[in-house]
Amino acid sequence: MLQGHLGRQFAACILCLAFIRSAAAEERPDVEALLNQVSSALRSRPEKAIPVLAELQNLRPSLSKAQNERFLVQSASSLGFQGKNAERVALVNGFIGQVDTAGRKASLLYELIDGNRALGRHEEALLAMNQSILLLPKLELTGDKITVLQGAVSLLYAFHAYDEAMDYAERISALDTDTPGAYARCVGLTDQVDLLFKRGHGAAARALTPDAIAACDANKNTLFTLIIKTYAATDLVDSGQAQRGIDAILPLLKEYAQIGQSASFNTSLQEALARAYLTTGNTSLAQHYATLAYEQARGDAQWEVQLEASKTLATIHRAQGQLAGAMDYYDIHMGLQKKVMRDQSQMNLAYQRVKFESQDKANQLALLEQQNKVLNIEKQLQHGKNQNLILLVTLGSVLMVILGAGLLKTLKQKNIFRRSAQIDGLTQISNRAHFTATAHEVFQHKACHASLVLFDMDFFKRVNDTYGHGTGDWVLKAVTQAVSAQLRAGELLGRLGGEEFALCLHNTATTNAMALAERCRAAIASIDSRPSGYQFALTASFGVATQGMNELTNFEETLVAADKALYVSKNGGRNRVTVYHASGDYPESQPAPIKEHDKF
Repeated sequence: MLQGHLGRQFAACILCLAFIRSAAAEERPDVEALLNQVSSALRSRPEKAIPVLAELQNLRPSLSKAQNERFLVQSASSLGFQGKNAERVALVNGFIGQVDTAGRKASLLYELIDGNRALGRHEEALLAMNQSILLLPKLELTGDKITVLQGAVSLLYAFHAYDEAMDYAERISALDTDTPGAYARCVGLTDQVDLLFKRGHGAAARALTPDAIAACDANKNTLFTLIIKTYAATDLVDSGQAQRGIDAILPLLKEYAQIGQSASFNTSLQEALARAYLTTGNTSLAQHYATLAYEQARGDAQWEVQLEASKTLATIHRAQGQLAGAMDYYDIHMGLQKKVMRDQSQMNLAYQRVKFESQDKANQLALLEQQNKVLNIEKQLQHGKNQNLILLVTLGSVLMVILGAGLLKTLKQKNIFRRSAQIDGLTQISNRAHFTATAHEVFQHKACHASLVLFDMDFFKRVNDTYGHGTGDWVLKAVTQAVSAQLRAGELLGRLGGEEFALCLHNTATTNAMALAERCRAAIASIDSRPSGYQFALTASFGVATQGMNELTNFEETLVAADKALYVSKNGGRNRVTVYHASGDYPESQPAPIKEHDKF
C-alpha cells in the first residue's frame, strides 16, 4: 500500500546520489548551488524545488551539457511530484535519445517507468524497466545501480509480482555490504521488509525489521527508519493488536509532520489507525481518522487506500446505526473495488504480454545463433576433410536437439507462468484477475441469464487469531473443495482475496443460482474441522444476483448487486443466502443452527 508513496521518495533520494558529482573547474558555482538546492528540496519539500527550477530555466543557455542533463532529470522528477506525469514522460522522451552516459540514461528511464506507471501505460513502463536493467553491466556508481534496481522493485510491486521484486530488492542490499551505514543496504532491507509483509510472511518481516532499522540508522536515514516503523505499526493493526498499533502509529504521525513528510504517509497510517480505533470500539476517533484518510486518498488518487478507507467508513456507520450512510460508503467501496480489479487485470495482461514477448525474442535470438553455428559447420564441411564429416554433422544434430529441448522447456515454462497468472496459489482455483476477465466474457451473452454468487467466510479472522494462519489456510482449501464438489461443468469458482469467493454461473436463473448457493452454504457448514487439529464451526454468508433481473445489464452492475445482497446476509446474522432486490426489501431468512460448543 505504501510502495506507491515510496517510489517518489526513493526517486528523490536516488536522484541526489546519482548527481552529487564533483564540479568541473569551468562549471559556475551558482548553477551548481542551485542544482544542489533542487536535489535537497526534492528529498524533503518538493514544492520548494519549483521556483528554483524556474530560475535555472532562465540560466539554461549558460549550463554545461552535464548541468543541462541534471536540470532536465530534476524537472521530470518535480513534474512527477506535481502529478503532471504526461508532461514528465513527454519531457524525458524528447531528451533521452541525446543522452550518451549510462548513469544519466538510467535516471531518465526511472522517470519513464514511474511516469508511465502513474498514467496506466503499463507496457511502456515495463519496456522502460527492461531497458534500464540492460544498463546494469555498464554502470559503475552504486547510486546509478540503485536507480535501476529500485525502479524495477517499485514497478513489479505495483504489478503484484512480489517474488521478482524481492530478487531485485536483495540485489540492492548486496551492492555495498562491506561499507558500514551503506545507503544500498538501508534501501534494500526496507524493500524486503515491505515485500515480506505484502506476501503474507509476517514472521519473516518482523524478524528482518530490526536489521533494517539498524541499517538505516547507521546511514542516518531518518525517513527510511520511519518507513520501516510504519510497516511494523500497520502490521500490528492487521494482526489484531489494535491498541499496540494505536500506541505505535500516533508518535509516527508526529514524526512525519516534524520532518515535513506527513502528506505522503499520513494517509495509510490514518487508515490503519481508524481500523484500530474501530476494533477498540472508539467509533468517534475511528470515523475522524478514516475520513481524513479517505479525503486525502481521494485528492491524491491513492485508489487502494481510498478503497480500504471507504470500507472502514461503511463499517463505522453501520456500527453507529447509520445504515443510509453505511450503504453510501459501501456503494463507493464497490465502485472503487471494480476500478482496482479492472486496473489489476489490465496490468496482469500487460505483464504477461511483455514477459512473453521478451522470452520469445530471447528464444528467436538463441535459434538464430544456433542456426548460424550449423551454417558455419556446413561451410567448414564443404572445405574440410572427409574424415571430419560424420563428427561435424553429428555435432550439428546434437546442437539442434539441445536447442529443441530448450525451446520445449521454455514453452512449458510459459504455460506454467500463464497458469500461475490465472490460478490462486493457495486454493488452486481462479484468482481475482482471471475470474473477472472470464466473467466479463460470460456476461457478454445478453440473451442468456448469467448469475453471480459472492460468499464470504464468517468470522474467518477468529480462526487465524485463535488457531494460527496455517489453520486458516487449511480452512480456505477445505471450503474450496466443498464448494467445487457442488458445481457443474462450466461453472467457475474464484477467490477474490482473503476469505472472499465468487461463483460465475452461465445461463443460470435466479432460482437455480439461489439453490446452488444454499447447497454450497450447507456444504461449508458440514465441513469437519478436526483434520486441521482443532474443532470449530465453519459458516459462510452468500449474496446472489442475476443479469437481466432488477434492471442489471452487465457484469459490473451484477457484481455490485451481489455484494449488496452479501452485505444484507452479513448484517442479518450471517450463515445465510440473500438474493438481490432492487427495491431494498429483503425477506427474513433464518441461518442454519450452530451448536453451542462449536462457537468460538
